[in-house]
Amino acid sequence: MRFFFYGTLLDGSDNAIAAWVHEKLRAIGPASVEGLLEAVGDPEGWYPALLAGDGTVHGRLYETVEGFGEADLARLDAYENYDPDQPDTSLYLRETVVATNSDGSVSEAQAYRFNLPLPEGSRPIDGGDFRSWLEEQGLRAFGGLRER
Repeated sequence: MRFFFYGTLLDGSDNAIAAWVHEKLRAIGPASVEGLLEAVGDPEGWYPALLAGDGTVHGRLYETVEGFGEADLARLDAYENYDPDQPDTSLYLRETVVATNSDGSVSEAQAYRFNLPLPEGSRPIDGGDFRSWLEEQGLRAFGGLRER
């Protein structure tokens, strides 16, 4: 199984879920998907919302390693507030996207697409690169829910 991450789940992110999941993934490399990004503010930092649209969103492609299972997928889904049994009320939906790798090849991957109306105060991320946007704005990324 492959994943396209574009925000707080990128390798090197400062949250417990990102650190955990990258023990179960192999990085393939930079990639992009079609869509638009919005930044959503939270008291714990900013996170990106992938939306349908005519733009390019930059991120990285990853592949699961042996031992990644349903419980691991459920943990990722929970982090993204995605409930496959209640998709209409989920914050994100996990969907199959077509990712273009840095070498020009394409592959299908799972990505989390924002599912609800954007909260007031959301900001467009011109250029589709969440990490670059954070740096330019001098803001910090959502650190995730700290596990105890």
